[in-house]
Amino acid sequence: MKLPNNRILIAALVVVAILVVLSLVKSMDGFADGGSEAPTFTMYYADWCPHCVKVKPSFKKFSENGSVTVKGKTVFVSMVEEKEITSDVKVKGFPTFVLKKADGTTIDSDAERTPDGWKQWLSENV
Repeated sequence: MKLPNNRILIAALVVVAILVVLSLVKSMDGFADGGSEAPTFTMYYADWCPHCVKVKPSFKKFSENGSVTVKGKTVFVSMVEEKEITSDVKVKGFPTFVLKKADGTTIDSDAERTPDGWKQWLSENV
């Protein structure tokens, strides 16, 4: 049995690579053009802050799956340390909990700082 010419093999790999890229681009429709995104709930914290140190383990457990389901909707959950905060986020104190809705609007959370409190607050605000 004769092995295929290297040029044929390379051409076949290029075609497969192009098909993969095209399928990935197609699956991202609605994202790159500013389509709506899933809501995110973020804790902004500083390691030097005693309030953050107290609530951080509880929020870490709350966010361990990367998301929670509220009213049948997925809400992504994350933690952002002080040094990673970008200029587009307005944090006046630590910790700050912010819900970014699918339409891009944000709401600062005044929820009780417990998993049940966050979930209840999210169910009222998503």
